[in-house]
Amino acid sequence: QINIFCKGRGCNPSDDERTQFAQSNAKAAKLAIAASSFTRAQYYIDTGLQLLENQHWESHYCLTLDLFEMSASVNFINGNISKMSSCLDEILSHCRAFDDSLKASSLL
Repeated sequence: QINIFCKGRGCNPSDDERTQFAQSNAKAAKLAIAASSFTRAQYYIDTGLQLLENQHWESHYCLTLDLFEMSASVNFINGNISKMSSCLDEILSHCRAFDDSLKASSLL
């Protein structure tokens, strides 16, 4: 986590470091999903999304899409339909291609 990285350093991580941490959280979320640990997966997904910069759809499209797709799926499994819906809305309002909307559309 970024807190562990920065502990004692008084650091302000660069955008590249934040992106690397977001990617690590996406990988951890996939492992948690594979282990059926959906609450833990949501934690990693939320952390990954928080680490992304403001214009994340423009600067890190694939990572952002991946995190939002996982979030929608995990929220569905956890029964949090309202959060799932807002994730799907976010995906559908930012997808660049029809193929990018298919997974989101399948959850509707």
